[in-house]
Amino acid sequence: MSSAPIVVYVSCADSKEICSFRVDVESGALDPLEVVAVPGTDEPSPSNMPLALGPGGTMLYAALRTAPFPVAAFAVDPASGRLSCLGTAPLPAPMAYISLAGNGRVLLGASYKEGMLSVSKVDANGRVQVPPTQVLTTPPKAHCILPGRSTDVIYATTIEGNAILIFRLDVASGKLEPADPPSMPCRPRAGPRHLALHPSLDVLYCVTEHDGALAAFAIERDTGALRELQYETLMPSDFKGNARAADVHLTADARFVYASVRSTNAIAGFRIDRRAGTLSPIGVFTVEGSPRGFAVDPLGRFLICAGQSRNTMGTYAIDPDRGALVLRHRIFVGKNPNWIETLAVSP
Repeated sequence: MSSAPIVVYVSCADSKEICSFRVDVESGALDPLEVVAVPGTDEPSPSNMPLALGPGGTMLYAALRTAPFPVAAFAVDPASGRLSCLGTAPLPAPMAYISLAGNGRVLLGASYKEGMLSVSKVDANGRVQVPPTQVLTTPPKAHCILPGRSTDVIYATTIEGNAILIFRLDVASGKLEPADPPSMPCRPRAGPRHLALHPSLDVLYCVTEHDGALAAFAIERDTGALRELQYETLMPSDFKGNARAADVHLTADARFVYASVRSTNAIAGFRIDRRAGTLSPIGVFTVEGSPRGFAVDPLGRFLICAGQSRNTMGTYAIDPDRGALVLRHRIFVGKNPNWIETLAVSP
């Protein structure tokens, strides 16, 4: 296998480890790099173990959902992608999602179980500080939190609140304040779950868990306010029940966006209009069992999907013209793979 500049990190919640692979940029094959234990508790992490890369890919964070809910900080070797644990810090609740804001100086968390958001400062060495600077109660089942197009705008989802919450972040104090308006309601019974930003347009994409759709929202640059642009279903016309839609990611060039659905073991693809950010369906592709988490490599050649129910990872080539997915490689990983991050490192 030729050397590859892409490293894939896979979170395995039951075995409490991060499995790392190098990706062959021609074939998509996954070459095992290392397996690193995530410290902080003796119990598995229920449901998932979210990961978050810091700015520039110099740090990787992993949050366990078992008390004392530790988040581990790993330094990333820029040449090899190997991880070195710098320590752990307790978070106030089990977090379903973590992200970095304020140029890596703030760690944000969303707790599905507790209906809570947290804000923690991060020191110059990448270590998360305790106690958190803020804990906010949300409507039930918060599931995502990430920075918006403006550096001080933060978006968070609440599945049972059926809305995208909008905040302004003061990095110096580590505090969130509700924006004006403070939220964007979603369509009835949608259940907004994960979010993804267009890299250059003022557009936010949201996968809705219950009805299984991908929604696009226009962003008002100054306030962060949202306006619905489009809803596209991910589901067969005869589907009934909870879709259990899960994750959403764009290619780096923003030509395509993909969203996963656990109930159908599928990922739906869409072409993105380069001016408006609106969506045109490409197709629906069968992938790994219960695709809770996936990622697109930084070169936009492959979609890497975790099969949570089968302990597998699949690499799917992305057709550069049509955006269609074709399986290229499959490998077994640790128990309960659920989250994937990708990083370009030195050759």
